[in-house]
Amino acid sequence: MERNLIEEWFDLFERDITSFLVYYTGSLDVEDLVQETFLRALNKMSRFNENAHPKTWLISIARNMVIDHYRRNRVWNKMRHLFFHEQNISFDTEQRILLNQENANLYKAINRLPANQKEVIILRGILEMPSKEVSSIMKSNENNINVLYHRSLKKLKTMLEQEGDEYGRF
Repeated sequence: MERNLIEEWFDLFERDITSFLVYYTGSLDVEDLVQETFLRALNKMSRFNENAHPKTWLISIARNMVIDHYRRNRVWNKMRHLFFHEQNISFDTEQRILLNQENANLYKAINRLPANQKEVIILRGILEMPSKEVSSIMKSNENNINVLYHRSLKKLKTMLEQEGDEYGRF
């Protein structure tokens, strides 16, 4: 029964978990982490609160797993990799290069944010999760999450504008 539920959740939420882990770790190679997230969820099914949303619970597991991993290995500074977002839209070569550069700049700017700001940008801004779910994942109240999100967006915008000024863009 539990295995069937996890398989159903995998079908529904694997893409969201993968996206979260890609942005959170800075690596496109997150397949093992995604599998480990669902394996841990299967092993911890007895702890699942039926009132919680499964995606929120799964992202919490993924988040805690990555935090634990990086604490043990002390490699937070090695998380900085370029991220090139694959686009299914047809662009000419110049447009594709500009888009990849913009994505890389955005990714690098997100990665320079403090951990809590980075998390809220990924969860609220990129994964478009509701504040209530983000507050559950980040163990904070909803109002604090909303304030943190808006401050983080403002800081991210400033960082991107400063970077754009350096390169004569924007």
